[in-house]
Amino acid sequence: MPEMPDKVALAFVAAINSGDLLALRALMTENHTFTDARGSSFRGAEMMIRGWDHFLQAFPNYRIKINNTFIEANRVALIGFAEGGWRVDGAVLPQHWHVSAAWLAEVVSGKIDHWTVFCDTAWTTPPAAA
Repeated sequence: MPEMPDKVALAFVAAINSGDLLALRALMTENHTFTDARGSSFRGAEMMIRGWDHFLQAFPNYRIKINNTFIEANRVALIGFAEGGWRVDGAVLPQHWHVSAAWLAEVVSGKIDHWTVFCDTAWTTPPAAA
């Protein structure tokens, strides 16, 4: 498992991009906290694995692309964009969304202790059915 904060954060992104819930869990502290773009926080690695599972099902092909990273001690800022699709009533819609985004990872003992997302959330509403 990577130890440098930037390597840990990028491994977390890789686990998200591949939908690898076991790798995500291995990279979370027990008291892992996730803060979403609306400012709501959720605590606990097991709760967040269930949350990621639900999120990745609702937004198929979700991917994070990182353009820049900034490191200060145990904190890593990641700048880039996220993209994906929507699943509505079990069907994957043909449309896709793309949004500029940033993430802040706080790393403790080689694991993500706090993951914060910054982005516009208008994309979370799927397009109207044609």
